[in-house]
Amino acid sequence: LLRGARVGHPATGGDRTSTDRGPPSVVSRRSGAMAPARKLTRTSLFDRSALMAFLEDGLGPKRKDAAAKHCRAILHAAVRDAEAGLDAVDLSESRVPGIPKFARDKIPERFALITTTIADCQTSKDGSTTKMVVELQDGHRVESVVMRHDKGRVTLCVSSQVGCKMGCTFCATGTLGELGNLTSGEILEQLVHANRLFNDDGTGAGSRRVSGTAHGVRNLVFMGMGEPLNNYDAVVGAIGPMTDPNAFALAPSKVTVSTVGVVPKMRRLVRDAPGVCLALSLHAPNQRLREKIVPTATAYKLPDILSALDEYLDTGPKVRTMIEYCVLGGVNDTTECARELGELMRHRDVIVNLIPYNPTDVPMGHSPPKMEDVRAMCAVLTGPEFNQFTTVRHEMGQDISGACGQLALKKGPSVGNGGAGCGTGDIEDIGGVVRGEAGDDDVGLRRRGGSGGSVGSVGSTRGAGPAGRRRSVDVERPRWTWEDVALVFLLVVAFGSFAVMIGSLGYHLWHMGEEH
Repeated sequence: LLRGARVGHPATGGDRTSTDRGPPSVVSRRSGAMAPARKLTRTSLFDRSALMAFLEDGLGPKRKDAAAKHCRAILHAAVRDAEAGLDAVDLSESRVPGIPKFARDKIPERFALITTTIADCQTSKDGSTTKMVVELQDGHRVESVVMRHDKGRVTLCVSSQVGCKMGCTFCATGTLGELGNLTSGEILEQLVHANRLFNDDGTGAGSRRVSGTAHGVRNLVFMGMGEPLNNYDAVVGAIGPMTDPNAFALAPSKVTVSTVGVVPKMRRLVRDAPGVCLALSLHAPNQRLREKIVPTATAYKLPDILSALDEYLDTGPKVRTMIEYCVLGGVNDTTECARELGELMRHRDVIVNLIPYNPTDVPMGHSPPKMEDVRAMCAVLTGPEFNQFTTVRHEMGQDISGACGQLALKKGPSVGNGGAGCGTGDIEDIGGVVRGEAGDDDVGLRRRGGSGGSVGSVGSTRGAGPAGRRRSVDVERPRWTWEDVALVFLLVVAFGSFAVMIGSLGYHLWHMGEEH
């Protein structure tokens, strides 16, 4: 909670922010525990609730609509100038007309456009992944990962906390403990830094720039350091500007929040961030095994987590949910585990994402699974008994310790040879499937109704789904953008106009012939 707490809807910030003139201190709650407080000297301009509080103080409590209007205009200018690489926002009348004079004069004193810096960048050998070490204003550091996929799609994996207290035995971040919460502004600044990487032609700053694509981030996942729902208000507060057309303009369906199962916040998320996708880090098919892999699973039992999941799924057919399952060699990699998982997910419209363990420094000393065991699990889940839509995570950035479970402020190559990290499911592809790449040990994407033994099957049957409907899933299907829709609309209008013109000309010629 931020000092002088004010709770807002994601449309106005969502996180809890100090309304006094001093910088906020940040804490979080879970089962009565609080994250260590952080003393901040500057407030990020991207903390929308702090900006709203400032504007409401200046305009008066009865002018909230006007404050919201000015907030949108200021945030639009902040995104524009920050992603252009500027250090301060230009609030001149010519650039941001109509905002109050007190805001134009005082915002540069009260807020900073950027409060964080990139302390280090590493790019993988294949050029697909860049890991950013982001230094916060109090000296703490977090990591963000930029992933570039086929056809120019770019995904950003952001951190929500410094460290994590959930203690997942396979995750390097958990070895740090919980050191503090990020503000919503610090979360959004990770998106700013990632988009800045694309504003150079690749020649200006060497390896600190990302080249090879002209597009910025269009998919974002809360799968970096920390448990997002343990920093709920700041995460929801960041989602607001992320999905605001006047700010970062990401589609809500392109934002995914991952959680190990913080049940009360799972139930709130669907109301506070409608349209955002959920990823449940399950990792085990039963409570006993899950407590060994995720020690904090004792706080929220599996039946309660599944009940919260069902509530989320019941909100509508467009809600997409991924079940993340980290496959650990000799722990949860058996066909018996796969059958339990299939039974657990029966009649639930979800995607099971198998994640072969990425070697890293953790006390438990887990080992990667054998790929034949991963294939066997896929075969069980996608076979006729369960007909479950299943993918294998396409891991990126293992050589820079930027893959799933490896974020722990470690520089250089990861432990082990990384041979188990291959797969074909992109991290944010909750609703789609992607092409299996050659050389991936023949671990293809497994679909419902498939045999689980071949790569490249195109059809799928959702016979196990609640509606019993059948659908076709295309490999590497195209993703439509608003530009595509507009182009198709213009083509239809042009064709229709041409047809009307030809018809009218024909009618006049026929009429003239009749008169003669």
